[in-house]
Amino acid sequence: MRGARAKPSATGVVLGASYFGVNRPPRAAEKCHLDRLFILRDTVRMIVALGVARRLALAGFLLTALALTATSATKKKAAPPVDPPMTVVVVRSSIPSCEPDCPQWISAQGRITANSPAVFKKALKLAGKKRLPVIITSPGGDVDAALAIGNLIRARKLDVAVGWTVFSGCEPRQKDCKPAVYKGTVYTYGSYCASACPFILAAGQQRLLGWGAMVGVHKISTTMIQDRSLYREKYIIVKGKKKVLSRTLVSRKPAKSYVTTKLAKSNRRKLTAYLKTMGVGVELIGLFDKAPPTSIYMLTPEEAASTKLVTAFSSAASLVGTYLCSGPTPADNCVTQP
Repeated sequence: MRGARAKPSATGVVLGASYFGVNRPPRAAEKCHLDRLFILRDTVRMIVALGVARRLALAGFLLTALALTATSATKKKAAPPVDPPMTVVVVRSSIPSCEPDCPQWISAQGRITANSPAVFKKALKLAGKKRLPVIITSPGGDVDAALAIGNLIRARKLDVAVGWTVFSGCEPRQKDCKPAVYKGTVYTYGSYCASACPFILAAGQQRLLGWGAMVGVHKISTTMIQDRSLYREKYIIVKGKKKVLSRTLVSRKPAKSYVTTKLAKSNRRKLTAYLKTMGVGVELIGLFDKAPPTSIYMLTPEEAASTKLVTAFSSAASLVGTYLCSGPTPADNCVTQP
């Protein structure tokens, strides 16, 4: 007996396919009770990820995507390097002249993983009621995580700009230095928002892209991961109908996995609904098809503007300038330090 079904999961879509093994004849004492072993190929997990891109500085900068690991029956190539997971921290301007009223922002840098939304929530909790802009540079990663982060940003009505932070003193990846609020300076040139990252950019109230920064997309690659589970099921037949009494997991082993660039209808609907909520044109999804997962298509300014992915072509520094805190009405992200 074979069957197929689809159901949502935290990371995308789970497709289930099952088949049954050999039945054991019922024991005499059981009579109408049947105890059956069957194999359930059930946890076929769809991880929708948009690849990983790395930055190269050469006459400005170029982006290339990390190639998928190629395997064959006789030889396996070494896995490509992977960008470190995204760090999300609150940063205060390191320019001394702004004290005691200095701008602060949320720095988000690195690969988007399933854990990134939780890290983002910690930074938002630290920010409190202050509307700190998000300065992001990322090669992409997990799409569902990007959508979750985007929803957090939109709920707070935060602005997002493509840029990167140069830290003064402590850096987020230093194990021996973990201040509550870091210090640094924002730069635009050389920053990038690629792959799944544009879904985070789309969530900003203002969405800024400055000179020397780029937004890139490519086809969505979906990794289908299967495992084979063996269950023992006890049931009875009542008036010709099966009634399950118990089901126990006997063993679970990994099965085959594969990658596809065909976007499932359910995922397309999810992305379409998300972009509409954020006020971004759904035609953005079509631009993802302009490059395979092994490369990046850089959006032109016209495409970024027409899809409303970018609302202003301004530097990321314009959201965190010290002048924002010196006027009679300080910006929302100006924080007075006692």
